[in-house]
Amino acid sequence: MALVTRGDLLAVLLRIVDGQKGLHFPRRIVSPNKARVKMTWRQQRAALRNWYEIPQVERRYNRMITGSEDESTFRYVSQKFLNGNDLSAVSFGCGTGSREFAWANTGSFKQIVAIDISEERIKEAKQKLAQSPFGGIIEFVAGDVLHYPLNPNSFDAAIAEGILHHITPLENFMDRILSSLKPGGILVANEYVGPNRFQWTKEQRHFCNALLSLIPNGMKTYRGTSIPKSRIFRPGTLSMRIYDPSEAVESSRIIEILQRKFTILERKDYGGTILHPLLKDISHHFVEMTPAEQKILDFLFYAEDYLLNVGAIKSDFTFVIAQKA
Repeated sequence: MALVTRGDLLAVLLRIVDGQKGLHFPRRIVSPNKARVKMTWRQQRAALRNWYEIPQVERRYNRMITGSEDESTFRYVSQKFLNGNDLSAVSFGCGTGSREFAWANTGSFKQIVAIDISEERIKEAKQKLAQSPFGGIIEFVAGDVLHYPLNPNSFDAAIAEGILHHITPLENFMDRILSSLKPGGILVANEYVGPNRFQWTKEQRHFCNALLSLIPNGMKTYRGTSIPKSRIFRPGTLSMRIYDPSEAVESSRIIEILQRKFTILERKDYGGTILHPLLKDISHHFVEMTPAEQKILDFLFYAEDYLLNVGAIKSDFTFVIAQKA
């Protein structure tokens, strides 16, 4: 693991282009880890930087998880694994609440307690809640999910979408989830489970860079610039600790701990091994696409699927339904 990489310097430039002014770099150096995490998540992230923000990517992983591009994971889980319409759930790392509104809309829940470390994001979530029909169902709470009080045997479901790879010590947190669930309760986990700290493998970077070289320069410029993305770098571990010390901190252990502590009812891997690092910071090209850009995206989908199917790479993202015994 390199302490600093060329990719780190580029990342600082892109943050400045996005108007983030280095995300308060001096303050971050002297701040404790928890304060750094809060600073990161209170920032309004620039739109269209990540692979999962591309509508066709969402349709792709819907198909890989639910079997249909048009069926959401929320509806799929509700119909297949949740019984009744008066269930209670706790949701960790809720952000501004978009997923919680989707879960409430399934009709399965009478209560969803949603927790996030960012007071600013919780404030925005509460504003949205006031304009929604779910005021009697969702409760948004600002707090640290590692220490928020959870009563034993309280919830029918726990929702962890994109939060487990930000948690350490992970095993202790899994024990807290397990304790908070009623017997037979389920955990819904939608997670990055690839290498810790995004230290992508040599083979993974080789395939990513080979595919990146096939994309025309005009279709891979960084947002707000005319600079084409020419190479995928591992992030330096120093910059990751400065900007978000929680990022992918124990991601490679998630599956092993889940399998040890829960009964796995269903696991659906949906790739991201190529698409995640390759499309980062150039995703805006693939939202409102020209026919040529559509062909490029289709080719990238095909390439990742092929590499996964022949075992050349492992899936970095997975969707798991796990049950408390």
